[in-house]
Amino acid sequence: MKKKRKRSQKSRYKHESTGDYCTCAAYVAEIMCKRNAERKNKGSLPYKFWNKKPWDWTFKKQMFAANKILKDHKISEEALVKAIHSDEFKSIFSLNHPKAIGIIRKYQLLLNDQTEKCQEIDVKKNASHQKKKYGRRNLFDTLRKFENGEENEEDRGRKKR
Repeated sequence: MKKKRKRSQKSRYKHESTGDYCTCAAYVAEIMCKRNAERKNKGSLPYKFWNKKPWDWTFKKQMFAANKILKDHKISEEALVKAIHSDEFKSIFSLNHPKAIGIIRKYQLLLNDQTEKCQEIDVKKNASHQKKKYGRRNLFDTLRKFENGEENEEDRGRKKR
């Protein structure tokens, strides 16, 4: 018996049928085969169906199509998976369908817009800001500061004028 595939940068997804880690293309191909089986009323897919007929060739075709989409069309894995799980893709049973690329591109554009909208906030580590003080300072506050040797920036500004 072979060892289960470990999670890695390439193998981030889990097969729904076995629970093993797999690539994005294999994950998407499995979902498309599962949809196809449900449409044809073939029942649930057998364990490791990609090794058994008639699903072996269907799985390979879907996997080839998924890899082609990821490489040639410059689509991210995240966009492909989101598109596959969307309501628009429910009536599509193959990645080679003419509408499939359009829907996947739409989700890629949505992801690109989301990443562009994220703001980066620069935080200064040694930032010093003066707290705005409301109301007038009384004589006792100014005397206390002179006794402690503190001099406020506002006091310096008054002396220079």
